[in-house]
Amino acid sequence: MKSSLGKHSMAPLLIGALIILAACTQATEKEVSQAVSPSGNPLSPAMERAMKKWPTWDDRENPFFTNFKYSRVTGIGKQEKVSRRDASKVIKYNDHYYVWYTRRATELPPAGIDDGTDEIPALDWDLAEIWYSTSKDGFDWEEQGPAVKPAPKGEYGDRSLSTTDILVYKGKYYLYYQTFTGPFSSKEGDHCDVSMAWADSPDGPWTKTTEPVLPLGGELDWDGGAIHDPYPLVYKGKIWMFYKGEVPRSGKVDWLVRAQGVAIADSPKGPFVKHEMNPIINSGHETCVFPWGEGLVALATVDGPEKNTVQYAPDGIAFQPVSNIVVPPYAPGPYCPDVFEDNGNGMGIKWGISHISEVKIVNNYRRMRTSRSFLIRFDCDLHRKDHDPYYKNFRDQVGKYDEATYFMPRMELEKDQKQKVLQEMGL
Repeated sequence: MKSSLGKHSMAPLLIGALIILAACTQATEKEVSQAVSPSGNPLSPAMERAMKKWPTWDDRENPFFTNFKYSRVTGIGKQEKVSRRDASKVIKYNDHYYVWYTRRATELPPAGIDDGTDEIPALDWDLAEIWYSTSKDGFDWEEQGPAVKPAPKGEYGDRSLSTTDILVYKGKYYLYYQTFTGPFSSKEGDHCDVSMAWADSPDGPWTKTTEPVLPLGGELDWDGGAIHDPYPLVYKGKIWMFYKGEVPRSGKVDWLVRAQGVAIADSPKGPFVKHEMNPIINSGHETCVFPWGEGLVALATVDGPEKNTVQYAPDGIAFQPVSNIVVPPYAPGPYCPDVFEDNGNGMGIKWGISHISEVKIVNNYRRMRTSRSFLIRFDCDLHRKDHDPYYKNFRDQVGKYDEATYFMPRMELEKDQKQKVLQEMGL
């Protein structure tokens, strides 16, 4: 199938180049042979890699490149003693947009992973519930209340429910979420699996499962320590559940920290079978995947060797980076109208909901502790047809930060580190 990415602007440098486009809509990876410069010298590995792996030389011509723009929202924004984070995908129902998210309302902020109590959260997503809100325009929201709450103490899922996502399938609604049972501890880490609830309407009522639908892996598996960020979509006639895994803290696995995989089922209630090639994305702290032509696109942010990239897989498995992104949304929940249609013609996304976390620096292995979070809106151009050059200026954000950004607490050199530098200089 012919690519719509346009001619590669470096093509004049190739003599006798053979460019084979991947057989998919919006193909991204090219095969280059006999790559030489006009002088007859071979191309450097860097130039050959650029010709093979990247869709275009100019970011403005790359359909996978975008800047992200952010807006404050009403109704689910910043609020004292309330934390909202980890938004689901946004769906539309009866002319209203719906979003679900983690909500915590406690008198005191998180105390640390080993210091939580029945009233004091250990982490920002501890002692949390799944809530939802609706909106007519995606900017102004009205909080509707809880969708799913933790179980009674002593039962499965009694501690906290967080980081939910939505599936709409055959007229029913399914929420998948991280399920915490019992208190947090540094020995186990952010230890949880995934369970679900279902309803006949996005307004509920919701019926919860009493056991995991996506269980942890074994002690030597990449997802044996935690399964986070469940993210369902319909693809190739089945339910594909993308998720982030973490290794156990036993120390027996040291080749990976966290990555993303997929589990596939015929039914929303499972059983979900983990793909044999997991993990299929080597980077990213949260899951965000959406249909693009016949394939899938993923945003991989924060963690890993390929962090802050847009990645494309023509088959939903073989993901490759196709653009670098700057200041991407944290834990994005996109509005993707065709995410459940499985029509082989995915159009991409234009906007969604993410969050900002307020943090303080502490002296532990994380260095930072989140005190609370609040939801915001992001807009972008990751759509196959409706392109807007407003989002394509590749110099719009890179190197253009203001003074407050460089000297925010997480960026400014701390006093004790400055003193260490001076001591190393012998001063």
